[in-house]
Amino acid sequence: MSLLGLISDVHGDPIGLELAWAHLTVMGAGAIVCAGDLVGYGPSPDRAVAFLEGRQIPSVRGNHDRWALERGPGEPDEFGGGTPGEETLEALKRLESSLVLERGGMIVVVVHGSPRGDMEFIAPRTHPPYVLDSYLDTLGADAIVHGHTHRPMWYRSSRDRLVVNPGSIISAPVVATSRTFATLDTATRDVRFFDVESGNPVEVPAWPGSG
Repeated sequence: MSLLGLISDVHGDPIGLELAWAHLTVMGAGAIVCAGDLVGYGPSPDRAVAFLEGRQIPSVRGNHDRWALERGPGEPDEFGGGTPGEETLEALKRLESSLVLERGGMIVVVVHGSPRGDMEFIAPRTHPPYVLDSYLDTLGADAIVHGHTHRPMWYRSSRDRLVVNPGSIISAPVVATSRTFATLDTATRDVRFFDVESGNPVEVPAWPGSG
């Protein structure tokens, strides 16, 4: 199937995650990928990570996932989130900083912040089209999926390549969040965004300078 579900920044919110998964399942997504930050801020990191693992949703390691590992077992989250259990920490250890997958003839690269690192924010001021094009060229990617900013975005190059941030899943009022997820149709290269709770479409303007 050509529809790829895109989620990011779950942040220990299994309710938002389960809602997004349910909407994507009804939409007919053949696969779902997550651009990291499974834990941090939210109250239920164990339940969120178990859900992703149970449904074999691949994810990259976000900065909050890395920090949880650096803190170690039993150490509280300085951002107020629930403390990950040992099984969750073991799952976080297995995550890579990037994923490469082929879907419908497209090479899709998944990172958290940017290809440069999990703490880099992709923003219009710092990432005009030539910077995003350079990422796509360097990686040999048809699409880059990222997260971290909690703000949905999409950029289409003049060569019909994409950079997409689906926004953040977390709905808990402990951090600014878009409460959105996205889909990428690998047959048409169409990107769409949706509200986590209702599943209704959300309009997201194209990145400045999109082709």
